[in-house]
Amino acid sequence: MLSFKRIDSDRSCYIPLLLEGDEDIAMLRRYLGKGQMFGLYDNGNLAVLAIVISDGVNAEIMNIVTERRFRGMGYGSAMLSFLSSEFSSYDFLIAGTGDSSPARAFYEKNGFEEYGIRRGFFLQYSNPVLEDGRQLVDMIMYRRRLG
Repeated sequence: MLSFKRIDSDRSCYIPLLLEGDEDIAMLRRYLGKGQMFGLYDNGNLAVLAIVISDGVNAEIMNIVTERRFRGMGYGSAMLSFLSSEFSSYDFLIAGTGDSSPARAFYEKNGFEEYGIRRGFFLQYSNPVLEDGRQLVDMIMYRRRLG
């Protein structure tokens, strides 16, 4: 049975998993205590984590990550649907990902449209961010209309 829960407890215990979604601890700490954290659970086992920060108009996914054993099962898409419902009074649900990331197809498959670029975003990380052997430089921004 799948269930969604808002996580209000100490977030530091989730850092190892969240680092799979954003591998720079300094960047992660910038938003870890902000916004809202949600978990998708499969029979009580954490499957997906997401942190969302809202500004009253838009809600931005700062981190979304699926536990390895639950990947490829549609749980990430289920979390995006849940977040779209949870923040339905906002204009857009926003997400960013690396310029060469496979996550781009994930967002597009889930009804997000590309709308901008944060140039050089990943260059501010303490170490180069590599995905499939390629260094990420720019963050591609996606959005899904909500309200």
